This record gives sequence, structure tokens and C-alpha cells, in this order.
Amino acid sequence: MFRGIEDVDWASLGHAYTESATDVPDLLRGLASDDPERREIALDGMYGAVLHQGTVYDSTVACVPFLFELAADRAVPGRGAVVGLLRGIADPFEDEDPQDPEDAERWVAYDEELHEEWQQHFFLARDMIRERAGVFLDLLGDPDPEVRGAAAQALARLHPDPVRVFAALRDRVPAETDPSAACALAGALAATALRERLELQDAAAELLRSIVSGTPDAALRMTALAELARCAPGELPKDTAGIALEVMRLSRETAGTSETAGDDEPAEVPRTDTLISYLRELKERHRQTLGLDEADDLLEALHFQLGDRVDLRVPLVVGMLGSPDRNRRAHAVSMAGRLLTGWRAPDDAPVMELARLLGDDELSIQKSVLSELRDLGPAARCAAEEIVEYIQGWDDRPVEEDTLFRDTAVGTAFEVLALQGDARTVAALGHLLSAVLIPEQLVRWIEALGPEAAAPLAPVLHDRLARLGHDSQDPDADRLADALGLLRHTPTLPLLLRLLEHAEYGRTRMAVLRALSSYGPAAEEALPTVRRAAEDDSLPDQERVLAAGALWSLTGDAESVLPVIRQHLRVDHWARRQALELAGALGRSGAALAPQLREMIAEDHARLPAALALWGVTGAPEQVLPVLLAQWPTAPAQRPAMAACLAEMGPAASPALSLIRTELASPRRHSNDRPRRGNIRYDVTSDEALLSDCRRILAACGEQ
Repeated sequence: MFRGIEDVDWASLGHAYTESATDVPDLLRGLASDDPERREIALDGMYGAVLHQGTVYDSTVACVPFLFELAADRAVPGRGAVVGLLRGIADPFEDEDPQDPEDAERWVAYDEELHEEWQQHFFLARDMIRERAGVFLDLLGDPDPEVRGAAAQALARLHPDPVRVFAALRDRVPAETDPSAACALAGALAATALRERLELQDAAAELLRSIVSGTPDAALRMTALAELARCAPGELPKDTAGIALEVMRLSRETAGTSETAGDDEPAEVPRTDTLISYLRELKERHRQTLGLDEADDLLEALHFQLGDRVDLRVPLVVGMLGSPDRNRRAHAVSMAGRLLTGWRAPDDAPVMELARLLGDDELSIQKSVLSELRDLGPAARCAAEEIVEYIQGWDDRPVEEDTLFRDTAVGTAFEVLALQGDARTVAALGHLLSAVLIPEQLVRWIEALGPEAAAPLAPVLHDRLARLGHDSQDPDADRLADALGLLRHTPTLPLLLRLLEHAEYGRTRMAVLRALSSYGPAAEEALPTVRRAAEDDSLPDQERVLAAGALWSLTGDAESVLPVIRQHLRVDHWARRQALELAGALGRSGAALAPQLREMIAEDHARLPAALALWGVTGAPEQVLPVLLAQWPTAPAQRPAMAACLAEMGPAASPALSLIRTELASPRRHSNDRPRRGNIRYDVTSDEALLSDCRRILAACGEQ
């Protein structure tokens, strides 16, 4: 073994940690060791040195022939990890789909940047591995199930002939008896089909469906469902949720019997001072902390792969919310939050099912439910009565000692109602805000409640701001100033002026300027101070634009602010966006800015915000509408602003109707432009506003 390894000039090669790779031969020999600990240490060294965070080096290229020699020698233990290392070298984007448009962009960009030395090493290593990928076909029948599973995954991504690979994988399915290798086969079938959708997708779907219906192995059934969802979501069985819930039920019932069922002892896993060992143990500790097992990991994978199949995800999540197992209910609450903030449920049923768990005996589950309802904002209004009932019954619940009120369950419950705009909370919020820490989302509370309903909070917030002092560095001053501006509380004006003159931090001064803009002419006493700020060239750009906005709000004199706007339309940072927003707010009074805004659109400088501003100053859709139509598909985060503009156009927005219909029919919320792994929550409030404006557009154009 390793014939020719001494002929390689390792000293002239490098890796992540040194320009001399003389340590690599010992790492390769370590991979062939009979000692599991030495093999793991060597594998960790290889990932750290020759495949460091996905980067390939000249020493990596030199390793490829020896890694293949290791993988093919049945006398070598632990070869599955070697196959995995080869796959990692040749496939740095292994979690991505080259057929997906956004993932494909990364693949293309990666392939085009040939000038970088390390990329040249990557292409050389990748091509070497792809040329030898036929070795992996032979390994599908290897005696070691770990090798068989790793070979299947490598073939799916690396072999140049996906049709041949698919046939080999398909033939292996009935012969595979190891559960883990069978699950790897299912994943490889889906990944291969994704490389040749037209030719292989139907065959993969049929095969995966047969696995789902024909195997008694619960893990394999769940894996096959997830892989079917990944490669052919339209072919999922109608009872997908029922199948998954049955698997979870069986796993719960058998969880306590495995020790007495005569199962073989699991293979001993080495503990080494390596990152591999650390991550493995970290994952296991995480599972134990949450009280979850492999079945829950498989459920998580299925939930992610179901993607836009909301019709299947909702019953799956609702079923898990009703699980008798406390840990699985808690896990389902998190799943529900990701689903309901990232996708648009067809009705209120999943939100109500989530709110039902406010009656759970576990306080931690109650708090998790409230946290998810808070993220849902206006979409959780249907559960308002349940939350009110929860607050009313708080006296009978345990006291949360040594916990900030905003982090208690009842504090979160009040916040949920406030973010829903429920005016019943105002009196209680007034008492709370006089004593507890100012909430980070105070401004959103006021926006949701509206200035009229929230008016009783103004004296309380005024007193809190007065207590801080006019030279306060407390971030609460910013939140209070913004909130009081929304409420237009006249007695607070002198306090805001003192704060504007003495505040050390620009963020506080900007909050005050935003507040004064909200007051409008009622803040006349602030006019001299605001005018000086708007004319002060020494102020930071953002602060000066906000001062100009306040001056316009106080006086209605566009001529006094046009020079500031023109100046900041030429800068290349956030102040330009603020200047564009102010230009649009001027309305027809800002018509003199139209030529400059048209130039910005033509030159593609801040094209979309310039178009929105142009609509504001001209009210003419001719030059604005084409920009909105072009930007709608490519700028999903800006769709709420675009929809608001289109709604103002009335019937003139009819060319956008196909986009609007598509948006309303989409199961995804607009900010969820592509599914992402992780515990992510999306902006529901702006999405609900987007949907409302889309319906207004349809109505204005004569559609319902």
C-alpha cells in the first residue's frame, strides 16, 4: 500500500497550516490504522489540513490516488470515512442542488473564477476523482455497510453518468439489508434524479414510493418520504402526514423497549481530542438536552424537504403538537413557528392548535408558544381570546423568580396582544411601562395599536423619557423618542428639543428628528433648531437628511429641503436611500427632482427606490411601472413597498396583475425567497401588509 508515496515531494507542497506538507504521509498512514482512535485523529487532521473549510491545496491533489487506494482495500477498516473525504474534496457544495437556479449561480461563478491558484487545485482534484468515480460503483457491494452508504452518496454527486448510477442504485435497493446504508441509497437515488430531472425523476418517484409503502423499517420509510419530497414533491402520497405521524408513534412506543429486545450493542465510538469527536458528542448532547432521538431528526428532515407542500406540512405539525410526548410537543412548537412565519397557512387552524398549548402543564412550552405567536404578529389575531384568557388566569400560575418581566410568560403574552393591535391591553400596558424595562419592540407596539388607541400610553412614556435626562446615553431614549413621535404627544416637545441639543449619540438625535417629523406643524417651536440642523454641512449625512425631513414636515416648504435632497442623492450609502424616501414624501411639491430621479433609474443607481420616489413626485406610472414589473421577481424583500405603490396607481396597475395573482397564490411569505435550514423566523407583519395591498390592487382593477 501507498506505493510511490515517498516519491512525492511533500516538502514542496502546502496545506492550510504550512507550506511544507511533510506531515501528510503520516496522516494517510493513520487512515489505514487498525486503531479507531488513530484513524479518527488522522481523519480530523486531513479535514483540517488538506480540506480546510472546503479549500483544496496542491497537497490535496497529491493525496487523491492514495485515498482511492485506501477506499478500495477491503482489509482497511473505516473506509466509509475515506470515501466521504473524497466526496468532500470534489463536491464543496454538497448540500446544494446544481439544478436549483440560485445554487446553479454559485456553481457557475465557482467554475468561472479559474485565476485563483487554490481553485486550480480544486478543479484538478475534482477531475481526478470524477475520472475514478467508477471505483464507487464497485463499492456498492462492499461488505462494510458504511462503505456502501458512502459510495452511494459519492456516486450521486460525482459520477459523470447519472443514468448509469441510477440503474446501479436501483438494482442495489432490494439487496440492501443494512438500515443506514438503505437510507443512504434513498438519498442517493433522489440526488441522482435531481441531476437528470427529465429522464430520472419519474423513475425515482416510483421507486421511492415503493420503499415508503413496502418497507417495515420506520427510519427508511421516513427517509424515503423526505427524499421523495426533495426530488418529486408532487408525487408524495396523500397520507404523507399520516405515515410520518405513525412512524413517530411507533418510535415513541418502542423507545423504552430497545434495551430488553436483545438488540446488539452499538459499536464503540472513539473519544479523541479532535473536532470530529467534539461535534459528534455535541450533537448527542443536544439531542439529550431536547429529549429527542433519530426519529425526530428524520421528521425534521422531512419537514424541511416538504418545502411548499403546506397542505402536507400543516397536518404534520398539527399532529405533532398533539403528541403525548412532552419533548416532541416542544419540538413541534418550533416547527410550527418556522412553518407559519415562512409560509402562508390556508386557514387559522394551525395557529389555533398552537395556541391550544397555552394550556400545557409545562411552563417552558407555554413560553415557547407565546414566543411563536409574538413572531406571527397580526397573523395570530385569531388566537387573541386564548391569550386574554391566559393572562386572566395568571394568578393561578407559578411565579417566575429572578426573571425580567419582558421574559416572563405573561410579559410575552401582553406583547403578543400589543403586536396584534389589541386595544384591550392599553390600560395594563400603561401600568407595566411605568415600571418595567422599555421593550425593544415598543415602536412596533405603537404602530400596531395606532396613535389613537395608544394615546393613554403617552404620559407614561413621557415620564420615562424625562427620568433619563436630556444627556442620556441609554438606548431607551431612542425607543421612547420614536414612540412619542408616533403618539404626537405635545407636552413632550420641549423634552425632545433638549434631547436634540444635548444628546451625545447620533442615533438618539436621529430618533428625535424622526419624532419631530411625525409631529408636523404642531412642533413649530422646534423650527429654529431643526432649520439649523438641516443647513449644517458638518452633520453626518443621515442626520442631515432626517433634519431636512423634519423641516419639510414642520413647514411644508419644499424649496428649503430640495438642495439637501439633491446633494444626498449623489452619495453612495444609506443617506441616499433616506433622501429618496424623503423625495417621495414631498409628493408633487418635489416635482423638480423628477429629472434627477429619471437619470438614476436610467443609470441603474438605486433603481427601485428611485422609481418609488419618482411615483411620489409625479404620480405618473409610465416610467415607474416598468421598473416595478422588472424588479418584482428579483427583489422579493421590496415587494411590500412595490405593492403599496401599485395600490396607489389604481387601474393603471393592471399590467402587474399576473404578478399579483402569482403572489397571492404563493404558499411562501415574500421574505422566504428560498428555504433555509436552521431555526429561522420571517417577517409576518410586512407580508400580511403585502397580501392586503395585493387584494386592493385586484379590486382596483375590477377583480376580486
